[in-house]
Amino acid sequence: MNVQKIKPITTIAADIKLKRLSKRYSQQQLALKMGVDKTTISAWERDVRFPKEEHLLQISECLGLPLMDLLRISKNRKSVG
Repeated sequence: MNVQKIKPITTIAADIKLKRLSKRYSQQQLALKMGVDKTTISAWERDVRFPKEEHLLQISECLGLPLMDLLRISKNRKSVG
């Protein structure tokens, strides 16, 4: 039996934290760039709250993380119907 390691599915929360850390930003630095409170960044990264639409775009821009990747939307996905 060939057993392959399955890559864990990450959440938006994990993506935000990993990308922030890779950019060497503190939560406070990212919060200042985005004009939100540090506790907001913390809540997103702990998956306590989900970012509002306008914040998703800011996260994408500040962290250089394509919005489609952040939301896990396939560029090749075909619409149904």
